[in-house]
Amino acid sequence: MRDKKIALGIILASLLLVGSALVPTGYDVLFADEPIMLDELVEYEDGYELDGEIGMTYVSSLENVGWPYLVLGMLFEEGVDIEPAATEELDIDVEDLHYQYEMMMIQSKIKAEYKAREYMDDSPDLTLTGFYPAYFEPDWKYKNMIKVTDILVAMDGVELESYEQLDQLILEKEPDEKAVLSVMRDGERKDIEVRTYPERDYYNNTFLGMYVEEVFELVEDERINFNIEEIGGPSAGLMLTLTLIEKMTEESLLKGNKVAGTGTIEMDGFVGPIGGVKQKVIGADLAGYEYFLVPEDNDYGNNEEIARQTVKEEGLSIKLIPIGSLEEAVAELKKLPENK
Repeated sequence: MRDKKIALGIILASLLLVGSALVPTGYDVLFADEPIMLDELVEYEDGYELDGEIGMTYVSSLENVGWPYLVLGMLFEEGVDIEPAATEELDIDVEDLHYQYEMMMIQSKIKAEYKAREYMDDSPDLTLTGFYPAYFEPDWKYKNMIKVTDILVAMDGVELESYEQLDQLILEKEPDEKAVLSVMRDGERKDIEVRTYPERDYYNNTFLGMYVEEVFELVEDERINFNIEEIGGPSAGLMLTLTLIEKMTEESLLKGNKVAGTGTIEMDGFVGPIGGVKQKVIGADLAGYEYFLVPEDNDYGNNEEIARQTVKEEGLSIKLIPIGSLEEAVAELKKLPENK
């Protein structure tokens, strides 16, 4: 009888152990990975060969993992960080989160092509078609009325033509005031009545409770092709742009050097901050990259501070190059020494 009880106890303990491995902890595991070489992924027909190596950094992650994976990640991976799960923090399911990442990458490619062609004195035909939801305040009670696949095209009957116009329409309202959002959903236009967020933001401004990003359409140059399908998010924008410029121009910016980096790219050339800088710097250093382009600190983020702290604490040899715009990035690359 005693042996049966022991065996039953072992079985129950095993079942509990296996079951707990499947229960989400509410945390993501972020760890360093090697940058993706962009030479073959960014194509420009009849363009120049890269004289050096340019890498797009990214963060590998395990999303909302079970506790055994949490422990294993901390024990066996370099540059690991444990953060609250993005799906939990944003109160969004994983499919919607991945859709947002996909939209961000699509727009990053459009912006990269636009800025590279503009650098070459081309005049690409660009159209703003609306705005997609990028983030919801978790306690905004109207957020479930908006789908992540919706494209916002008008507010209170006013057709939207710029981000600045949309921002002004929101600023003119009071907190908890009615607003009618017109969205394109499944090919049809739909009006949704919401109210602005009931409190003002840090700057004492009214805001919507939903933050959006532009959706652009570009008449594409058939000579340009991006072979990037599996990576999502906006942080590839800068490096995609620089790779295109390098392939479009006879003068080499790389000059035989290995350059990695990260940062969003905007239509005005602004380079914005991103997440996972610690892991990206470590991954680039482990892969033997000599330089790392990092967004400089500003009101939107402290990427540069985190990168410098990481280099110091981890004893990395990679050299950081803080930049705030595409123009600065090009200028800094032109300063690099020849490395033949």
